[in-house]
Amino acid sequence: MAFEAIQSLVGRAIGRFPDRVAVETPAGRLTYAELDARAGEVAGALRAAGAGAGSLVPVLAADRREIVAALLGVLRIGAVFVPLDMNAPDVRLEQMLEDTAPGWAVVGTGVAETAARVLAAAAPAAVRVALAETATATGAGRPASTREPDPDDPAYIFFTSGSTGRPKGIVGRLSGIDHFVRWETGLLGVEPGWRVSQLTSPAFDAVLRDVFVPLTTGGTICVPPAEALLDPSALTRWLDAARVDLVHCVPSLLRGVIREAAAGGHEFPALRCVAMSGEKLPPADAGRFLDHFGDRVRLLNLYGPTETTMTKTFHFVTRADVDRPSLPIGRPLPDTEVLLLNGLGEPAPPGNVGEIFLRTPYRSLGYHRQPVATARAFVTNPLTGDPADIVYRTGDYGRLLPDGTLEFLGRKDHQVKIGGVRVELDGVEAVLREHPAVRDAAVVAAEEEGGVPYLCAFVELADGADPQVLRGHVRERLPESAIPAMFVPLAELPRTISGKIDRRALPTPVLRRDADDEQERVGPRTPTEQAVARVWTSILPVDEVDVHESVFEVGGSSLLVFELLSRLVGEFGVEIPLQDFLAGPTIAELAELIENAILAKDAPLDDLFVSLNDISDIEVIEGADGAGGAGLAGAAGGPARESGV
Repeated sequence: MAFEAIQSLVGRAIGRFPDRVAVETPAGRLTYAELDARAGEVAGALRAAGAGAGSLVPVLAADRREIVAALLGVLRIGAVFVPLDMNAPDVRLEQMLEDTAPGWAVVGTGVAETAARVLAAAAPAAVRVALAETATATGAGRPASTREPDPDDPAYIFFTSGSTGRPKGIVGRLSGIDHFVRWETGLLGVEPGWRVSQLTSPAFDAVLRDVFVPLTTGGTICVPPAEALLDPSALTRWLDAARVDLVHCVPSLLRGVIREAAAGGHEFPALRCVAMSGEKLPPADAGRFLDHFGDRVRLLNLYGPTETTMTKTFHFVTRADVDRPSLPIGRPLPDTEVLLLNGLGEPAPPGNVGEIFLRTPYRSLGYHRQPVATARAFVTNPLTGDPADIVYRTGDYGRLLPDGTLEFLGRKDHQVKIGGVRVELDGVEAVLREHPAVRDAAVVAAEEEGGVPYLCAFVELADGADPQVLRGHVRERLPESAIPAMFVPLAELPRTISGKIDRRALPTPVLRRDADDEQERVGPRTPTEQAVARVWTSILPVDEVDVHESVFEVGGSSLLVFELLSRLVGEFGVEIPLQDFLAGPTIAELAELIENAILAKDAPLDDLFVSLNDISDIEVIEGADGAGGAGLAGAAGGPARESGV
């Protein structure tokens, strides 16, 4: 397959489908001709400001129409786009800007204040190019690079978390985008008119497929309302009503959608394929998917880190896969080879565990301004010893199954995936140690029932320090996915004889109050509080409750709040406004809101609780463990999300 720059592929689609909708958002639409005009304005303004081939250009925007136009405009002059999530904390945005040290920045409407603040702090010399709210679709003036694009030209930088707590930029090449997009469009048979969801943050590399798969084929990028990204019920209704053909998302988000689809009778008549990536897809979730859709909608399991450009292995899930202990991540893409090597750098025999190395000409160009980290991850192929034969060492373990497919078995280091986002445990620990009350910290990943991962931070604290103050400290510096669900103070962290933290000796995380707090805890006192508590414990990572404890004190996230309120609609038949709940996010105050809402509907409480007298008879819908990590990040910002497990 001969290389063609992605901006050229999009240009051909613009020429064929000028009047079709290219981007559809709640705020409005852009046709291909309008997108062309806006991208042309961005390219022209950057060129006039002195930017050109190889220039690093951060994109600070929230409106997806502006983001897509900016990405295309930056590519047209041969520059490198660096999309940032404007919902990320200022500190994180400033770190990425400092690392990029840009001479230019594209700024969207509606985010000028935040953009001005972080640019002034981290890149004060950057020339700011403002995105216009409208552009005339004349088709004239498409500034292009002064030379032909090369497959190895840098095209983008996405940031992932680093072991120091600072984001780490990964530089991707043009050929990597071209290879993946043309592979997936061919595999799925994507045609003009397909509608493709855009659910991820613009700061994650998964946005590349959301944008360029439809834009190279005459399809439409479909963006849901922002609130739908945090509410599985609303997202399910939107996916159905928007008649989306192709969905890319993480399994934890799919879990909530499938549950809501089954409960609400949503059949998604237009849906053709759901592509999973970003975290491990549990067989139980695949089973629920197949139970609901049968063979009509394909379920595609993808694997591949950002360092090798999105996806590098794939597998269409079948009914037989549901009975496996874990689902395969499949076989490699064309021009990609998977090496499974043991600790001696030798091939692991079929069925034996080995570390996954990826060999592909479409890997990224390495870590921005970090040659040591790049050399450590991109190494000479141990099987050939040829310095020109470079492979990426993933740090993941896997093994070959009897049918020749690859099974993912987990990480070998301190990287984990939370909601599809890579989190460096060392980085979270580094941020915790910055707090003056923390003597030392150890962060581990644990799993709720159902396989949903969360983080637990064990901390040595100064005398009298409150571990809960650490939540705010971490939230200001890290994305939502990297915030521990619980903070456990220890007098001393267990250590090995060499003085290192002995992680194997750490207590097993259990999200509950200590026994010493039993007398202080106030349990559910009324039928309403008891019913709320049952739903509360089925969703949140805790099995004992205090009716006066905030949802955020027990590991709740923005997405889990929406999940909780959605489940309570089915339990009580009333809706609680989000702002009302956030004003008092406890079981006691939520129960009061529910009772007031029921009274407002003139529904007798006595009738409602006839079936609640014996609370053990209440059946709570199973499977409410679905923290949708893609929507939370989207909404809360964070490190670059990579495809894969």
